[in-house]
Amino acid sequence: MNQIQSPLPMELEVKKSRGGQKKTSLAIARAKLWCLEVKERTALPYKALDEMFLGKDPGEVFFEPPKAFEKIWRRGIYPREAGHRRGIEELVEVVEMHPDFRGTSIVFNSRFWDLFELNSISAAEILQRIDEVFLEHQVKRQPTPQIESWRYGRNPEIDVQHPVSPLEMLGLQAANLNKITWLYLTVLFYFFAKTTIAARFERVLKLHTEALRDYFEERLGDFGGECFLEALKSIQNVQVIRVFEAP
Repeated sequence: MNQIQSPLPMELEVKKSRGGQKKTSLAIARAKLWCLEVKERTALPYKALDEMFLGKDPGEVFFEPPKAFEKIWRRGIYPREAGHRRGIEELVEVVEMHPDFRGTSIVFNSRFWDLFELNSISAAEILQRIDEVFLEHQVKRQPTPQIESWRYGRNPEIDVQHPVSPLEMLGLQAANLNKITWLYLTVLFYFFAKTTIAARFERVLKLHTEALRDYFEERLGDFGGECFLEALKSIQNVQVIRVFEAP
């Protein structure tokens, strides 16, 4: 099944790799989370993964292994000495082609990551992105989105609309989406909520980002907490345009 992907590498960074490229916490997290996804599919050690995917020939044994997978997990960077691959983007695609690791590339290539590089997004763009998830996962979508009014908590001042109906949500749940795709949708749902309410939306932000915090912290520990704060700041800085007509 095809998956929503964004091949663009993240450019924002807070420290430098050996090649001098700057890296943000989120860019590092993107690589580490992909590596973790791969490692959870197998009992093979990092050295065996290097030999499986970095050799000129399948299963090539390295006299001095490049420790590429280990360095990606520990530091979030693809080492230059890995040799036979042009970069982590190519390695992600090579690993994805192996039958034991199908579906791992979505963690690195998800459009979730480009949300943190947005300056602005319109309501029409939000709905288009949501529609693309339905299409890619072959989940039935109503021809005209059924906008449901859901009330959060008991605060009558916060009455927001939701771009996915309960029936459509059940369809997404049945499609067994990767966790990162759910997070992508959740951030889009938050952006959409901002187009439908005039009141302060701090509580709505908290409701939509708790899962994001849990994901980063459960997968990456203390570093994940740092990543969450960077992600939260980026999300809050996106200007949401309340216009539904296509540009």
